[in-house]
Amino acid sequence: MRVDLLLEESTQASTAFDALPPNVAVWHRMASAGVLHAKLIAADRHTAFLGSANLTDRALTDNIELGVVLRDPAVVGPLVDHFRWLITPENGVMRPA
Repeated sequence: MRVDLLLEESTQASTAFDALPPNVAVWHRMASAGVLHAKLIAADRHTAFLGSANLTDRALTDNIELGVVLRDPAVVGPLVDHFRWLITPENGVMRPA
């Protein structure tokens, strides 16, 4: 299984992902790239969760957030393709952590 985490670079979380297994790649936004706030969890090209909430206690209990489960390859596939495009080094958007 391949796992790619696209994260903001944060000194608070700099060591939180150090113990991840080798099949997990962490990516950080290049300084010249815009901000991506959406959260996408795609299990495959058929099913995904797309939402706005950060995975924090406050976001999940106090904030007003929105999320949707998608079960359509015609929708999920292009989302996965877009995130893979973001981590392609030649595109200059994300860099390996």
